[in-house]
Amino acid sequence: MKDTKAAKQYLLSRRMSIQGFLLYLPAILLILGVVIYPMIFAVQMSLTNYRPNVAKISIVGLRNYAMIIQDLRFWRAIMRSLFFTIGCLIPQIVLGLIMASLLNNPLLKWKMLFRGLAITPWLIPTVAVAMIFRWMFHDLYGILNYILVDMHILGSPYAWIAHENSAMFILILANVWRGTPLMITMFLAGMQGISADLYEAAEVDGANSWTKFVKITLPLLLPVVMVSGILRFIWTFNFYDLPWVMTGGGPGEATQTAPIYAYLRAFSGYRMGEGSAITVLLFIILVLFALVYFMVRNYQEKIYR
Repeated sequence: MKDTKAAKQYLLSRRMSIQGFLLYLPAILLILGVVIYPMIFAVQMSLTNYRPNVAKISIVGLRNYAMIIQDLRFWRAIMRSLFFTIGCLIPQIVLGLIMASLLNNPLLKWKMLFRGLAITPWLIPTVAVAMIFRWMFHDLYGILNYILVDMHILGSPYAWIAHENSAMFILILANVWRGTPLMITMFLAGMQGISADLYEAAEVDGANSWTKFVKITLPLLLPVVMVSGILRFIWTFNFYDLPWVMTGGGPGEATQTAPIYAYLRAFSGYRMGEGSAITVLLFIILVLFALVYFMVRNYQEKIYR
């Protein structure tokens, strides 16, 4: 009897395992086709001198990587990507904390309405956001120039996106406007997980709103802030569509981030091998950031276990 029962349980568990694998199989095949195969193909291509306009393809080994590493334009693009990423990340975290605190206020009326409005920029497609900001800061038809000239702050319209000194800051402003709602949502979810008893005890001790935020909210929200910040850092560093649609990497190389540099190297110069080598190097950099993310998560689990 016991052997029969054990055999039935084994067959049932085996059947459920097969069913579970079959349910996962479409997602596995999709990942293999969309992620794994292109990665392997990119690594393979980075070891060749492949060009669409040249019939002969030969293996060059690590020559493409050596060429890219010695290219100062690559490192300038990396530095611009870091400047763009940090310039977007800090305002997003600060504004996200402020807005999440306001939306988490128990005295706030119409909470659901304001929370819905706060997430709206994140729902707008990236291309649409880029076009909105391009027209807002257009030198001839932009609303900002119209207001500033009408108020006599500017004597004539200013080409915000066409100047190297202002193009990157306009790009950062657009990305901050679009990315802050995500931080608001994550921080708000973290704040709602903090027990109200802690705030009530602080009020009994005479703590004001700022003291409660600094002594209770911020320390308990720190794990969420750190994880959200690292993830957002990785996403922004690898961001391509918004900078490309808004500025195309210009004027000059003022907004040419690393992904745009890789695209131009591969498709404008028809040097697919070198472009693939750049993407592999960027992947390695992002893997290092991902390792930092997992280290932070493990550290947090040890602290809050």
